[in-house]
Amino acid sequence: MKKKWFIFTILIFLTGCSESNIEWTDFIEFQGDQYLVSHHVEVSDPNFIGEPIGEIKKTLKDHVTNVKYAPKNGDAAYLKTGTKLYSVINHSYLIAVKDTNKINGYKIYAKEGYVPDIRMLEQIDPLSFKKIEVYEEVDYNQFLYKRLIEKNEELQKLITILQSNEINETVVYREDAPQAKAFTIILYSTSPIAEKHAIYFNGENYFDKNHRVFSKEIGEFLIETK
Repeated sequence: MKKKWFIFTILIFLTGCSESNIEWTDFIEFQGDQYLVSHHVEVSDPNFIGEPIGEIKKTLKDHVTNVKYAPKNGDAAYLKTGTKLYSVINHSYLIAVKDTNKINGYKIYAKEGYVPDIRMLEQIDPLSFKKIEVYEEVDYNQFLYKRLIEKNEELQKLITILQSNEINETVVYREDAPQAKAFTIILYSTSPIAEKHAIYFNGENYFDKNHRVFSKEIGEFLIETK
């Protein structure tokens, strides 16, 4: 089967010559497989991080200009040379990398063809949820912890709100608006992988990136407990 490379190129032509500026997607090449970063999950507990399984041997960004370059074992688009790679217990298709910008301390990469997003909100039974953490994103990749929701009654109410929504493609989030806020909620089950969702407030509506608008009741869950 022909291997698919997740490489996208932009050709920039300069006076007297031409060179290729490669715009890479965030990936790792490891033991014959390619792993793509997953932006919508977190490690649910660092105890699920296994042993080191390798390290990055070459950073491609700013070092490779040949658009026909075929990534080799240990290559990564953006990760620095020497970055340690870790297994995720009982999830052989995942690789974890330490990242201080992530809420639980690790960035997750999934093998090509696998989707680690567990889509908990599509489950009917809210009892599968163990807890939910709420954060406010006060700056890019800067999260302020707001509250923990783990009482069964509160969990079920919040899940019901999240599962009951209406599509409204006219809602817009502008971070420079006076009342604009961005929240991140992390949904935990018994899995090593927790599901992460962004919720935006534009001063009137709470909604996600897919223009799903939630009941204003959700606002009571997005503030810290007094």
